[in-house]
Formats: sequence, C-alpha cells, structure tokens
Amino acid sequence: MIKKETIQEVIKFNKLRIKKDHSSNKVIGIEELSKYLKNQIKLEQAKELIAIKTRQYAKRQTTWARSRMVTWTKITPNKFSSVIEKINKSSLKLDQIT
Repeated sequence: MIKKETIQEVIKFNKLRIKKDHSSNKVIGIEELSKYLKNQIKLEQAKELIAIKTRQYAKRQTTWARSRMVTWTKITPNKFSSVIEKINKSSLKLDQIT
C-alpha cells in the first residue's frame, strides 16, 4: 500500500531537481512513483515495480552478507534468548555495543 504522503514526498523530491546520477535518485520507489506522476505507468504497475526492486535489493544484501560475513556467528531464533543471557552475564553490555 502506498500512502498519499509517500507520493507527496516524491513530488517534493522531484521539485528539488537533483541530478540524475546522484545516489538519492536510486532510492527504491522514486523512479517508479515519478513515472506514475508523469502518467507513464499506472499506480499498480509502480507498486509492482517497487516490490520487484525491493526483493532484488534484499537478494543482493543476502548475497553480500553470505560472502562477507562468513566468520560471523549466526543466531537462530531459538538461541536468541540464550545469547542475550550470555551478553548480559558478560562484561560487555548491550548499551556498549552501539
């Protein structure tokens, strides 16, 4: 679902006239909703394109993480509580991590 505020944000963004090669133009949804506002595509098509790009982005993140985070310890949901307990018992506190 795309809220009216989202479309208003794209209208404001487009008024800024940021160069096409600027990284902020690569935000998922900007291009699709801009095409919708120019009547080049229907809103349903824009939603579908946004969903596709979001899935593609998530896939790239997963691929990146798989190759770069090999040594990281994976915490499965059923082990999450025990990991938090270990952190709480250690000298390292959760508020020190961030």
